[in-house]
Amino acid sequence: MTLQKIPTYCYQCVCGPDLLKIVVKDGTPVAVEPNFDVSDKHPAGARVCVKAYGLIQKMYNPRRIKAPMVRTNPRKGVDEDPGWREVSWDEALELVASKLREARSRGLLDERGYPRLAVTLGGAGTPQAYFGTLNAFFAAWGPIDFSLGSGQGVKCYHTEHLFGEYWHRAFIVAADVPYTRLVISFGHNDNASGGVTGVWRNAHARVNGMRWIQVEPHLSVTGATADEWIPIKPKTDAAFLYGMLHTILHEMRWQDVCDLEFLKRMTNSPYLIGPRGYYLRDPESGKPLVWDELRGEPRAYDDPAVSEPALVGRFRVERGVELGPDGETWEYEDVECRPAFDLLVEHVKPYTPEWAAKVCDVSPDVIRRLAR
Repeated sequence: MTLQKIPTYCYQCVCGPDLLKIVVKDGTPVAVEPNFDVSDKHPAGARVCVKAYGLIQKMYNPRRIKAPMVRTNPRKGVDEDPGWREVSWDEALELVASKLREARSRGLLDERGYPRLAVTLGGAGTPQAYFGTLNAFFAAWGPIDFSLGSGQGVKCYHTEHLFGEYWHRAFIVAADVPYTRLVISFGHNDNASGGVTGVWRNAHARVNGMRWIQVEPHLSVTGATADEWIPIKPKTDAAFLYGMLHTILHEMRWQDVCDLEFLKRMTNSPYLIGPRGYYLRDPESGKPLVWDELRGEPRAYDDPAVSEPALVGRFRVERGVELGPDGETWEYEDVECRPAFDLLVEHVKPYTPEWAAKVCDVSPDVIRRLAR
């Protein structure tokens, strides 16, 4: 009998790569085990998550797909048999290529300006980042709609990733726990879904003083291991957060507790809002305007000469333009406007912790405590 242990890694999900060894007995893979040879380099001490242990079962599953499959039944429905037919790789590639040639001949964009080609890869969108030359092909093709498939957004199943992409162009859902003192998590079950690296990092952060508060209806693994679990009525997280915002903006001196420079320079908080609720823009450049308090005049948000963008107040602008979502344009002269942050402060004023408590069934004292 010959026995080998071949080092490789698991990337079944973005919690990896988990470094591991495949145990090969007489030329046949039979098991997975951690690769402790790299325990001093791997962020989880070379531990392997349960998904990686399942790779052997996946490899020998009698129902695994062994070749390309083509659907033969065009009808869709719960009771419809897709009629899958196994085909060769040559036939599959020619079928896909013919569809792509047809789409390209009609133009990359349809009559409404949307990409004519949509791509879904069956699972959460993140693994496509590891598809090698396929991504180079996508880049060479041109505009593609990646927003379809498996309930996912542009990166993952989870809408927080989707909105993070839309609003910030960043994958912002995960706390940088080694540098974090407090995490208030609304249902992010990190100790179950963060992989061994996530659990390892969370544990070290907790030892170093980080506190984890879990706000969710059921007692998850993360809730059970958190410093505090706060039961909340399902689908009422927004009310809880509104109560926190009210506390910070109306019961505390927000000028002392908020990162003002971040709000002014890295967010749309100082952008001036016009009468119809859209950004008031410079008529020539189309860029959103901010009010420079030191100069007493409006400037484009990215003008390096802006020294002190205003966060609150009412200001009059000689000329400005609003752009609506469907191409509408409204031009103004001598128009009154306010920074977006000022409107936020006004908007959350009615949403006290007492109001939130009636919606989310969490004590106003708890909401205030977490806000502070």
